[in-house]
Amino acid sequence: MEIVLSSYGQDNTMSMPITTDFNALLEAHHDRLYWMIRKIVLVHDDAQDVLQNTWLKIHKGLPGFKGESKIDTWMFRIAYNECMRFLKQKKQHYRLDDVDNSYLESLKADSHFDGDKGELALHQALAKLKENERHIFSLKYFDALKFSQIATMIDKNENSVKTLYYKAEKKVKQQLEKSV
Repeated sequence: MEIVLSSYGQDNTMSMPITTDFNALLEAHHDRLYWMIRKIVLVHDDAQDVLQNTWLKIHKGLPGFKGESKIDTWMFRIAYNECMRFLKQKKQHYRLDDVDNSYLESLKADSHFDGDKGELALHQALAKLKENERHIFSLKYFDALKFSQIATMIDKNENSVKTLYYKAEKKVKQQLEKSV
């Protein structure tokens, strides 16, 4: 299915419309979006629900996509926002401490997690990070996104993202050294 995207030139006036094949976008980005979501919401079934909502929003928003960022950055931002919406809704059902402490338990209980001892040690270190540090670390380390992309996605200053990432990286390294 082809969708016509809005296209704006340097002077912010409408230029030639661009068409894109939604199915090609879905095929090209499905796995990356799933794993980015999965690292944030942790549980496979929850990740599938968030992914479905993400693709619905992407499909609905594509005609208005202005090209101010790369399309994958735009899609990742939608996915990130859907994750935050999901987690906020989930936290309303649980005490905050229960949700924050459940990171590792959720991972261990998930039948789709098949990590070895090294991966488990990494996730134990990640469990000790603050939620925003864990998200930024995951986006950079696992998804190999650029700091500028992460900053755009989470609507933070790029230098703040770098600071949070390096702070998280230092904490993870310290935890991994303790576990060896």
